[in-house]
Amino acid sequence: MELNTFQKQKIKFTFDFFLDYNKDGAIQWDDFQEMIKRYKDVNKGSLSDADYKLMLASLEDEWKDLKALAHANEDHPVHANEDHGARVHANEDHGARVHANEDHGASVSFDAYLAMWEKTLATCKSVSDLPTWCQKMIPILFKGMDVSGDGIVDLEEFGNYCKNFQLDCEDVPAVYDVITDGGKVTFDMNRYKELYFRLLTSPSADAGNALMGKKP
Repeated sequence: MELNTFQKQKIKFTFDFFLDYNKDGAIQWDDFQEMIKRYKDVNKGSLSDADYKLMLASLEDEWKDLKALAHANEDHPVHANEDHGARVHANEDHGARVHANEDHGASVSFDAYLAMWEKTLATCKSVSDLPTWCQKMIPILFKGMDVSGDGIVDLEEFGNYCKNFQLDCEDVPAVYDVITDGGKVTFDMNRYKELYFRLLTSPSADAGNALMGKKP
């Protein structure tokens, strides 16, 4: 599935802002570990040890998907990281391929990340069609915003989320108003799940943008 320019921009935002923590233009396993560390730093106990274990397992599965897709396409390579002991094996038909060891010794380019989502979204009609690791992450990400644990993200919590993750949100109340449809909808797990899916799949700007701190 060929995504349009707007969809690619959203995926690039996710790649740059939430995953590529060292800003080297690629994702390493260390970036995923840094993501977990940031959540621990900003969420003030709203996520339990069990939540972090589930987050780690989900990220492990995402990492496997990324590497597998990159291995299969020589145009979207996984690059060896010698510090983590990755091994390169020659392949006469496809050139060198990298097989990372248990220490996650590889890096994945944005092109590979984009290719994963193009493949995923090609047949994605609902949240239940998303990869299992992605579905498991949704409640964890929501709980990371719902610091009070009451099942609802209020305006203050949303503002803190934007601040803690340094989202470029110029008007927090206006964006929150989009999320709640002018107060008609509660920003609970179901609403978050809806917006998350729209953020991933919508071909044009809509309320899903609010999770990036943006109005449609």
